[in-house]
Amino acid sequence: MRKPFAFAGITALGFSSVALGAGRMIAVDSSRALYEIDITTGAKTQIGTVSANASTTAGLAYNELTGTVYLTSTGNDSVYKLDIETADAVLIGAYGDSAVVMHGLEYHNANGKLYGVSSHNNGLYDINLTTGFATLIGTSALTSFTNLGYDSTNNVMYATNSSTDSLYRMDVATGGVTLIGPLNGPSNPNGLAYNRDNGLMYLVDNSTDMLYTINLVTGAATAIGSTGTGNLLGLVYIPEIPEPAAISLLAIGVVPMLRRRK
Repeated sequence: MRKPFAFAGITALGFSSVALGAGRMIAVDSSRALYEIDITTGAKTQIGTVSANASTTAGLAYNELTGTVYLTSTGNDSVYKLDIETADAVLIGAYGDSAVVMHGLEYHNANGKLYGVSSHNNGLYDINLTTGFATLIGTSALTSFTNLGYDSTNNVMYATNSSTDSLYRMDVATGGVTLIGPLNGPSNPNGLAYNRDNGLMYLVDNSTDMLYTINLVTGAATAIGSTGTGNLLGLVYIPEIPEPAAISLLAIGVVPMLRRRK
């Protein structure tokens, strides 16, 4: 059984990262169907249905430090922890404002905060990981749905917007955005997910029903393939736990190096 895992690179020995297997790209649609996405073709395979207590499901986020997957519900204005293996959603708490419709959701590894963007005011919110209460940070001039994607390699928060079909850089201190460029293809961009294993940002679009990668310098999207008809809203990349043998091999290689450095 594959589970989330985050393996820090051994930078003291000159390694910036350690690749120990491919992770999983997970998506959810508004009706709680949970899918695994093939990042080479875009094809989706249903792996479960999120428990009914989550109501209408939307954005996904992943905490690499704890292996926690977060899920936002636009049906009951709440945030949940999601078990990918069982599809069970465990309530953390309500956002505290019935006007909030939180589509965008992303965890920021560097500061340990969970962020969301509500479509009712395009406000960026700081979501309490214990209670679920959402505190407004600030708003942008955007309208419609805004989604978030965090580049954990370069510590940058990005956003897409379904009104402008463009990519932005999100200021997590103010909620303001800076335009990077048009997506040039997706016409209703939704879930964003950064794959730290290959350094690419992925996007699902439920108008074209395609999986894309995004150029983070220009904003341009490159189509990978069809995800099939549906209403995919949330997207998250989950690194894979290495097998015990892989960890042992890594240790075997590291120990002699440590001895040589003494």
